[in-house]
Amino acid sequence: MMSAREPVTVTISHRLGRDEAKRRIDSGLDTIRTEIAAYIKSMEYSWDGYRLDFRASAMMQTITGRIDIHDEFVRVELGLPGLLAMIGKKIAGRIERTAATLLEGPKG
Repeated sequence: MMSAREPVTVTISHRLGRDEAKRRIDSGLDTIRTEIAAYIKSMEYSWDGYRLDFRASAMMQTITGRIDIHDEFVRVELGLPGLLAMIGKKIAGRIERTAATLLEGPKG
């Protein structure tokens, strides 16, 4: 079982370059917020260059994380407290699928 101190890390490859990957992630944030609205009480995020730091509140617990955008991959790291850590693999799978959809092939 994963403890609260072990972050959930997901790495997604892409061929978009940093700027396009960041643009797609930034434009997908509203969609992601809508999809998770039933589970998340609040969500705050801020960009610092190619790094997105975020904090969300769910089930009376705080989730913290960051997304680092590189030229050929995106790395997502989540700190999941208590009960949420027990479903870390399921959350990681969902993040991987969502991010892969945002970052798939070039779009005009």
